[in-house]
Amino acid sequence: MCTEYAQEPLYLSVARWVMQQQRWVSAREIAQQFDLSTCKAINTVSYILSGVEEITCQTKTVPNQLEGRGCQCQRLIQVTHIDELIATRIRNAINMENEESPSVSEAMARQEAQADAEAVARMAIRVPPDELNREQKWQWMLSKAQRK
Repeated sequence: MCTEYAQEPLYLSVARWVMQQQRWVSAREIAQQFDLSTCKAINTVSYILSGVEEITCQTKTVPNQLEGRGCQCQRLIQVTHIDELIATRIRNAINMENEESPSVSEAMARQEAQADAEAVARMAIRVPPDELNREQKWQWMLSKAQRK
């Protein structure tokens, strides 16, 4: 797989593959190709059909062999066009995410550490349980000291 597509979302990889096939494709084929469960492949197809304006596709419903959960029909999909602006939009989103990730994750880690330190400090001081708030009571009940 090209490095260009390494961070590509699953739905876009599926759409590109379906477009390369130049034929009607079922969710079962998508599941086999991408090593997905059939349910996840069906959900991915549904997302492509409903949520992505840059992907132009057609659907066809055909009778299914009677198997599975009583499903009588099978939906096939054929992708006719993928707007290349979607790749630019995703690339920009990934770049912005990579730029923001260290600072955002560091800030979140600092906040969590501070909250943990405050919780430990509060627990170190013996406070009657009826003066604790709900979260503090749960922490107190689940702490190792209370499990003995």
